[in-house]
Amino acid sequence: MPFHIRKQTVKPTIQDRLREHTGQIVHLTHNDLDAAGSDAVVRMKYGDEILTFFSSVGKFDWFLGQIGAYNGKDRILIISDLGYQNGIEDKIRKVRAAGWQIQWYDHHRWTTEEEGLIREYTDLLVVDTARCATGVLAVSLKPDAPCAEEVARVVCDYDLWKHEDPRSGVLGIVTTKYENMKLVRDKLQQGIILDAEIEKIFAAIEAEKNTCIRKSIRRAKVFDGKYKTAVMPAYGYPSETAAEARKQLGTDIELLVFDGGKFSLRSKPDISHLIAREFHGGGLPNASGGNFGYGLKEKMLFKVFHKVAKTDEFLKVTEKY
Repeated sequence: MPFHIRKQTVKPTIQDRLREHTGQIVHLTHNDLDAAGSDAVVRMKYGDEILTFFSSVGKFDWFLGQIGAYNGKDRILIISDLGYQNGIEDKIRKVRAAGWQIQWYDHHRWTTEEEGLIREYTDLLVVDTARCATGVLAVSLKPDAPCAEEVARVVCDYDLWKHEDPRSGVLGIVTTKYENMKLVRDKLQQGIILDAEIEKIFAAIEAEKNTCIRKSIRRAKVFDGKYKTAVMPAYGYPSETAAEARKQLGTDIELLVFDGGKFSLRSKPDISHLIAREFHGGGLPNASGGNFGYGLKEKMLFKVFHKVAKTDEFLKVTEKY
């Protein structure tokens, strides 16, 4: 077919998807296994007529801006597995003003002041740090439902770093690939934890994962200060790489940085979320993420020399906590 008459595929915008959605509920959640589990529980409760957006922590406010620009007409926005960010109440206020009812279920740590800023604009805010987000939703939306309870138990095993159920590790690895999120979500909704399809995907990813882990740890630099900290470039699978680095290097903190400056952070002490907040991020006390905001120079140093820029700045922050 001649180039000038080829049909171009135009990806629908958020506004297009909101306009075309005929259901009452929109679900905005994170983009990992806990998010897949959260969406599964929401669908157990309300069925499949739900529009779901999987968002990184960094794009959370952007998604809220898009949703707030659309007339909600008394539809419900469910937010899950995404914690408070500085100034996010302004976006929430605009979503509320656009006619949306807002329910927010989270398991990250909030201050009393932060909860007060958000409750003013939500119909329901549930913050429970004892569970993963899937667990929070299971207790809130599907209490006494064995299927939801089992899904939540397995997801929390991975998300809270318990690692007592080997099935959770398989699902955690599979959902590191965004294209598998909906597949895992759909199976969890049916109460399927593992099956032949999931195990086949896991086996293929496992070999790649091990290569990425070895590559990161080989280039890790270890710093001794208040905490023994490993800083390394990330090539994928940050949680698994951090766990293996801690085992091999005996570290307290593991910082894995991607080529654009985004990072994943793990820590033995309950300070990960505090450190990440100083770099445009957030998360859990022992697992979080942020962004150093690399410019062209930092990106080139990373690409050519595998150098993690802004390491000194990061280490100074760790000494504060």
